[in-house]
Amino acid sequence: MTDLVKLNVGGTIFQTSKSTLTKFDGFFKTLLETGISVTKDDSDAVFIDRSPKNFEKVLDFMRDGDVALPESPENVKEIQKEAQFYLLEGLVKLCISKPEVQKKSFLVDSNDELGRFIAESKKNAVLVVFYESGRDTVSEIVAKALMLCGDKVDVCFKPCEEKQWSGCIFHDKINNQTSNGVDLNGIRKIISSFIGNSDNS
Repeated sequence: MTDLVKLNVGGTIFQTSKSTLTKFDGFFKTLLETGISVTKDDSDAVFIDRSPKNFEKVLDFMRDGDVALPESPENVKEIQKEAQFYLLEGLVKLCISKPEVQKKSFLVDSNDELGRFIAESKKNAVLVVFYESGRDTVSEIVAKALMLCGDKVDVCFKPCEEKQWSGCIFHDKINNQTSNGVDLNGIRKIISSFIGNSDNS
């Protein structure tokens, strides 16, 4: 069957169809449809240097466009991290839509909580996204921000009242610089440049 693809994810073998892997834009669609070179093991399986622990959940999402997530916020965060690596925005959005995950991680309600989040962040930069309270697109905004920042930048989100300023603030702790943007697109180049410099340092 020519549609069958064998994957070696961190030493564990998975088999699925090419149509499943290319169903959504992301890591696998780029890998399989652009002709870029891939690393293969001795059995001709495509090797991916990631933990296999949550890959079954990733595959189930790519098959069905949905997946049952565990109750534990810590486990959901692990799946979210894999979703960010595989560039599956829909799965990221699904992970961050769980209320217990939001409460435990990146949503802040007050300026005091915001200041504490920035001060306690272990990363070299923090992106703060302000959004209009009550909007039903919050999970979409969160997913896009997390996909943009990856694991190099901490992200938090604070609601603002209607008619208040909404936008983004990027705190570069290394250079002690703060940049403002009216939305994620307005600050995308600054974040991408910061991440690029971090990768090269």
